[in-house]
Amino acid sequence: MVAIERPVSGAEAIRNPGRIRILAGGACWAAGVVQYAVAQIVTAAAWTRPYSLKDNYISDLGNTACGMFHVPHGTPYYVCSPSHNVMNASFVAFGVLTILGALLLHRWWPAGRLARWALALWIFSGLGKVIVGLIPENTNINLHLLGALNVPLGSVAILLLSLAIRRTHTAMSTIGVAVAVVGLAGSFLSTAGQYAGSSLYLGLGVGGAERLASYPASLWMLVVGVIAMTLTADRQILRHDGEPR
Repeated sequence: MVAIERPVSGAEAIRNPGRIRILAGGACWAAGVVQYAVAQIVTAAAWTRPYSLKDNYISDLGNTACGMFHVPHGTPYYVCSPSHNVMNASFVAFGVLTILGALLLHRWWPAGRLARWALALWIFSGLGKVIVGLIPENTNINLHLLGALNVPLGSVAILLLSLAIRRTHTAMSTIGVAVAVVGLAGSFLSTAGQYAGSSLYLGLGVGGAERLASYPASLWMLVVGVIAMTLTADRQILRHDGEPR
């Protein structure tokens, strides 16, 4: 007789605890990015004066006061964000989901120092997002800017993880390195422009430079989160037994 293999049901496959962690981690990152994008759209739409993607910082959406505001070494400008609570709650949620996602996904990543450092940076990046939401720019600018370091930290985390998979997943590694480089370049322009003049924004404006620093990493997180959610029970694209330690 020919033995007939019984197909594995979806319920049986999902019992794999590693699979559940990957699903949950991917969902955390994807949900974090999506709610963050929606919150920006909703909050910006509530402005009585048009919100400018070029001339306004993302943090302006969470500013709790109406009036003139400026960052250190920056030019004063008018800010009034009636739905600031939505944006600040989104910052906090994004931070928490970033940390949870990283903790759940890290066993999916290759072993070794680079991946461990990336995990640590994701945690610090998530904490920075939480600080940004809990301490709006107009309440304590120094602590808020400390929290804003979450942006370059996230880019460095992507860079380290991409380098960790460079020998086994060349295409994904290359994309990750490119995303990290663009993000870090945006962080440099955003910071340097405040001290050395607006010409360093390269025509992007303060908001455009900040988005160049932030959005590529968010898009990368969304893509990785979706990939993690759609993995089959026995397929892991980042783990590899031969990965260098």
